[in-house]
Amino acid sequence: MPDERISNRIDRKTVEIVEEVWANVEQETAYLATLSQEQRLAWFREHQYPHPISFEREIGGTVYTVNAHFSKGAETAEGKVKRILNQNITL
Repeated sequence: MPDERISNRIDRKTVEIVEEVWANVEQETAYLATLSQEQRLAWFREHQYPHPISFEREIGGTVYTVNAHFSKGAETAEGKVKRILNQNITL
């Protein structure tokens, strides 16, 4: 559930979208927690998005464009996912 201070500044439709996204994230996280490390990595390889990450969203009449850029030599997405999953599962 989004923070009440944030929900007071955004419209109801946006709140519904955020709540739906959180519900999906929680559902996927619960599912992934049931898998072994090897199974999780296989799941991520199968579900990774093969195209550049970018999208546009209009908020209050302004169109925002988000583009993801990755540095060569930086932590890989797979490495980051492994690190996050290992941290969360060992807590």
